[in-house]
Amino acid sequence: MKHFLTAFLCILLSCAVLVAAAYGIFAVSSYLGNILSPKSTSVNNEDIKKTVTVILDAGHGGIDGGAVGARGTLEKDLNLDVAKKLSEALTKAGVKTLMTRTEDVMLTAEGASSKKNGDLRARLQIAEGVENCLFVSIHMNKFPDSSVKGMTFYYSPNHPESRVLAEAMRQAVVEKLQPENKRPMKEAGSSIYLLHRITRPAVLVECGFLSNAYEESLLASEEYRERMAGVLAEAILSYLDAQNAEQSS
Repeated sequence: MKHFLTAFLCILLSCAVLVAAAYGIFAVSSYLGNILSPKSTSVNNEDIKKTVTVILDAGHGGIDGGAVGARGTLEKDLNLDVAKKLSEALTKAGVKTLMTRTEDVMLTAEGASSKKNGDLRARLQIAEGVENCLFVSIHMNKFPDSSVKGMTFYYSPNHPESRVLAEAMRQAVVEKLQPENKRPMKEAGSSIYLLHRITRPAVLVECGFLSNAYEESLLASEEYRERMAGVLAEAILSYLDAQNAEQSS
């Protein structure tokens, strides 16, 4: 009996030693892993969505109707509707948006030389007042040659991300809405007041030509405007994804 107890105690002691050794190895491995493994400091896409504000600028408004189609379609009305649809799509995706106007009005700024100048200056002040934002201005086009059609993208020369955002939007439109669109992106000149002066990443979207009968009929369609806004929203979200991947690398 004495020998049995001695053997049992030896076995018990051996097991205790093995358990302690295993625990020690685990503890050391965990400690080294914590030291040697790089800590992730990247910002995920959800965080980017929460910190970036997309300012949606519906061009014209009030007494400034903008371009008028052959069927009497007013640019200012289409601009506002597309901007609202785009805002709704982005908001559903978790992106904060801000519209320069939500009604059929002109904006005003103190000290302006004219109502039009005051409207443009007010839009610029809104954009410059938001620290971390993207500025997307929605417009419709018109041209003497009624055969000209297709969406066109202008980007601000004052911020390198303007061109990147414009390219993301143009690519999405070609892939999902207008595969025949060959119109190049264009850097905004001094004639485009907002993009020439703004310091934020900024793009102006000419959504189509009201001077083209076919394109005017498309733009007058609620379904088409809904689809267009969806494609533009996808492009902006794709741009934010790319920004997130760049920050994470």
